[in-house]
Amino acid sequence: MRPFPQNPMTDGMAWSGFDRAAANVAGGADAVFRAIGVSQAIVDRPGMRASFRQYVAYFETMAQLSGDQDFGHRFGLRTRAARSGIPGHLILNARRFRDGLQDLARTLPTLAEGLSIELVEDRDPPALIWSIAPDMGDATQFMRFVPAYVLRMLQAHRGTQWHPKQIFSTLPPPRRPKIHAAQLGCPLVFNAQSNVIEVERRDLYAVKRGIDRHVYALLATYAEYLLAKAPASSSIRDAVATAIRDGLTQGRHDFEFVVQRLGMSSRTLQRRIAESKTTFSLIRDEIRFELAASMLAHTELSIGEIAYQLGYSEIASFTHAFSKRFGSSPKKVRSLGVRHPAEVADAVLPSRRNHREPEEL
Repeated sequence: MRPFPQNPMTDGMAWSGFDRAAANVAGGADAVFRAIGVSQAIVDRPGMRASFRQYVAYFETMAQLSGDQDFGHRFGLRTRAARSGIPGHLILNARRFRDGLQDLARTLPTLAEGLSIELVEDRDPPALIWSIAPDMGDATQFMRFVPAYVLRMLQAHRGTQWHPKQIFSTLPPPRRPKIHAAQLGCPLVFNAQSNVIEVERRDLYAVKRGIDRHVYALLATYAEYLLAKAPASSSIRDAVATAIRDGLTQGRHDFEFVVQRLGMSSRTLQRRIAESKTTFSLIRDEIRFELAASMLAHTELSIGEIAYQLGYSEIASFTHAFSKRFGSSPKKVRSLGVRHPAEVADAVLPSRRNHREPEEL
């Protein structure tokens, strides 16, 4: 498993639904978020971050204020993949179950850095093995949340009748372990040495029908950006870029969408973009070109399909804009086998230098 950051953080998308879940406790969501020292403005806001310790504290605070000692488990069972950001949409659109498991393991830590999860295939049976960063305080509710959350995510691919082979937990048993086992649909082993969700090996090769491979390709490319991104920045340019990437996965790349995503007024956003010495159009084009270069290298989508996914109404418009940006057509860049957007210019320039115009007679 990957090492944990020294101060693990959580992205605003990891807090989706947390305000609604707290609406009925004493004092409402205000009381819960105030108790953990986090602003409700973080909910569903990509790029806004809070510490993973505060994330874990939310679950314990909810259990205390609601009087529900099974809160974490119940909250996990309410998970809906369609409302779970990039990890959820990836597993909804993965063709093979194995791909969905790997995507989940890769992308969940981009939203919650204090969670590590890995698909281990060289054990019998295969399993997702997960852990959380040390010294996070009382994490009982969060650790009851994770197996239920993962179950619902995996059922988004395999169907609600599917269940894991067995689940192991490092926690002691809850008050009603049989109810937990019945709701998770498999045997539970407590006081285990590690947290494990076992699956049948044959399930790894199960194929889901009716997926949208175009959406999957775009999301997978975006996930690679999240995995390779630089440390979080507070710049308005990075916030706008993140919102645009999210919007493209939903068929949106307009200014109004970004305004809603960032929770700002149009005037405020325009002013802050201007202060950063750029424009919305320049940021949007940069993101689209980066994604285009990655999709050409990492997917088998046609150039027309890539153009459509990035919001271009015509292939010609996309090809012209791409060629103007990189000095070469999408078809040429794909043939060069470039693996990263930053390498496009270096790959294109040598071929342009080696090209000589015929001498005049």
